Amino acid sequence: MKIMHQQMLAFLAILMTMIVIVGFLFAQFMFQSVYEQTYSNLNNYATTFFSLVVDTEEDNEKKLNVDPSAFKTARKVMSDQGVEVSIYDNKTHKRVYGSTGPKKISETLWQETFSGDARIKRTRTGEQLSVYRGWMYGGEKLGVVRVSRQIVGRSAQSTMLLEEMVAAMVIGGTLAMSLAAVISWRWSHVITDMQQATEQMTEGNYELKLTRTGKDELGHLARDINNLSLALRAQSDEIIEQEERRKQFMANASHEMRTPLTTMSGLLEGLAYDVFPEEEKSRAYALMQKETQRLIRLVEENLDYEKLRANKIVLRKQKIDAYKMISDLSNQLASKAAHEETTIAVLGDQQATVFGDQDRLTQVLFNLINNAIQFTQKGQIKVSVDRQHNATIFKVADTGIGMTAEQVDNVFERYYKADPSRMSTKGESGIGMAIVKQIITLHDGDIAIDSTPKVGTTITGTIPDQQTAN
Repeated sequence: MKIMHQQMLAFLAILMTMIVIVGFLFAQFMFQSVYEQTYSNLNNYATTFFSLVVDTEEDNEKKLNVDPSAFKTARKVMSDQGVEVSIYDNKTHKRVYGSTGPKKISETLWQETFSGDARIKRTRTGEQLSVYRGWMYGGEKLGVVRVSRQIVGRSAQSTMLLEEMVAAMVIGGTLAMSLAAVISWRWSHVITDMQQATEQMTEGNYELKLTRTGKDELGHLARDINNLSLALRAQSDEIIEQEERRKQFMANASHEMRTPLTTMSGLLEGLAYDVFPEEEKSRAYALMQKETQRLIRLVEENLDYEKLRANKIVLRKQKIDAYKMISDLSNQLASKAAHEETTIAVLGDQQATVFGDQDRLTQVLFNLINNAIQFTQKGQIKVSVDRQHNATIFKVADTGIGMTAEQVDNVFERYYKADPSRMSTKGESGIGMAIVKQIITLHDGDIAIDSTPKVGTTITGTIPDQQTAN
């Protein structure tokens, strides 16, 4: 059964139940009110009747003396009101006046009638109410009067209430069905939209967005589905990007390994067929050794990167003289910079220290300065260190070729090369910056790049004093 039909039936069932319950309670209240009003009237009739028809001056014989003429007159008046009256004597308990009611009342009823002041006995026969009241004079029980009357309008009221309940059920049912149809139609459309959205998401389409996002539970669910769609789309984009990176990685790794292998294969073939003159053989051997070292370095860098990424490297952290570290590296690479007609300037706080693994931080700074040299010709490189907010700040700024925003976003990817032609001539693999990022991360630090094409690049690394254990 569809939710729309379920809602309509639920509304109808609830409303019908409420109408029946309220109608029943109201009917009971009305019937009880009529009953109590009838009893009150009959009780008053009984009291008045005795005062009108009983001759108290002739009670010397301790019997009930009724004035027949007064009885006839009172009976006629009461009969016009729909009230029947009978009188029972104190000796035989038989009916002595009147023609309705039992011919004789039981001893039990007689005693109950006189058990207290104005004590009455009420009985029902169908829709008729009877009231019994005893008459005492001088301490003697002289007789009992019975007055009875049909409970006026009970049948008519029952019929009227039943008709009104049926009408209320019809009207209420129509309203309930209409309201349920409107609400269920809205819910049904929202749920249908959600169903279509989830079906499209299972097919890989994450662009659909639900527009019915109210403040009720369905609205919250619609927003959750929208958020899920965004999350799945982001994951899908990430998977696609990761797949592209994997393909690029395989292509780059194959290219990086093929270049030295092709060189060595050609040299070995030339040596095997004695193509090279004797004076060129030593150069061929040296070139093969260089390409072999390049392959070894490529493999080692890949292994190093994987260990860093898997957090399998144990850092031996200690307090290090940061200024001395950048000075030593700058001096070490000064000759390489001079070959590019570039100078290296060391700046910053000469008392600055850093907390970290000296070998790994040296590797970071070496890669940063070495990259700056590769992309800077006839320029200047500034290497500085300073202390700020319980952290050590390293900066390597150059006046080289710079990078675009896209290149900055991808520079930390493995095998990514901002300028492949320049990198290939320098024999670099493109893994260095990926390793830099991992080492900085293991020190709970951060690295940022600010670069402008044809202006230069500034790389800032921050190493905090407080770090998690590694």
